Amino acid sequence: MVARASAMAIAAVLAASLPWAHRPRAAAAGGEASLVRDPVAFLRREGGLTAFDLGSLERGSIIAKVIDTGDRSEVFSLAVMRVKTTPARALQRLRDLEGRSGAPWVIQVGRLAASPSVSDFEAMTLDAGDVKHLGKCVVNNCDVRLPAEAIEQFRRDVDWASEDRTARANALFRQTLAAYAASYRQRGNAALFRYDNNDDPVRIADSFHLLTQRFEVLRDTTPDLHAYLETFPQGRPEDSEDLLYWMKEKFWLVNVLSLSHATITDRTTPAGHLILAVSKQLYANHYFESSLGATIFIEGASGWGPHVIYLNRTRADIRRTGFTWFERVLLKYLVRDRLEAQSRYLRQQLERP
Repeated sequence: MVARASAMAIAAVLAASLPWAHRPRAAAAGGEASLVRDPVAFLRREGGLTAFDLGSLERGSIIAKVIDTGDRSEVFSLAVMRVKTTPARALQRLRDLEGRSGAPWVIQVGRLAASPSVSDFEAMTLDAGDVKHLGKCVVNNCDVRLPAEAIEQFRRDVDWASEDRTARANALFRQTLAAYAASYRQRGNAALFRYDNNDDPVRIADSFHLLTQRFEVLRDTTPDLHAYLETFPQGRPEDSEDLLYWMKEKFWLVNVLSLSHATITDRTTPAGHLILAVSKQLYANHYFESSLGATIFIEGASGWGPHVIYLNRTRADIRRTGFTWFERVLLKYLVRDRLEAQSRYLRQQLERP
């Protein structure tokens, strides 16, 4: 059996990355009482922010924290900050995938075409350690997260004794992700992988469904967008746009390659604009089972000012019993530090002249 990723290694990655022709329309009335009409009450209830936290927030601090849940395999994190920017600037930045390449933790990034192909992944490269692991992979014993059919294909189609094994492994990995992305575009969640890299297989669709049901802020504020997370490619809200992208990021022990689907929505509310960028992770070669994040730009009621709120729910590749008490304490510190760094970078992007 492959040893699962250590809790400290997972902690270093669970603060997932901040996400990046439509016509704004009115937000659903059902959510206005919770987030749109009273964002302060929302932050108190959802994030447990205290009066001291709220005071620090208005003085320019970034509030970042991990919120306890009853699921020991899930990490629920929140970050919030006040920003000096406009809705147009916020929408532009959240759309700007290429702008992420300047972040110090981003190594490679690429946008997928409407019809994904291998050329979309041309700049993606596997680390030497991942190539080495792939050469030893068998089903239920692999240090790279993959479904059984892909593991078998790497065993069958790559000559691991050849001098060009690295080039062949990279080519097959790009082909695998391109075919996967194309299938997801057509079939939605039904196409999501089952990870067979250890003796506890995980269906991404099942893990993702748990996170979607728990993402109450989307269900309350944008119920049509919440439903779209499950029904894609059917039912896209008319004021939304989709983006599929891949990214290679620096993490604690190893770099992580991921494939994600972002949906960006721009709506008007009685208090101003509400812009959401919801990022749904379709694949990660290490650590993750599933991850769902939402970056929310909200103007808020008069006097409160524009804020960015980030919420993320992630399920980790950890033992069946989940994180221990000590590991969760460690998570709170490591995830918070990464969230603060990501928020500072996004604030710089939003407030840049």
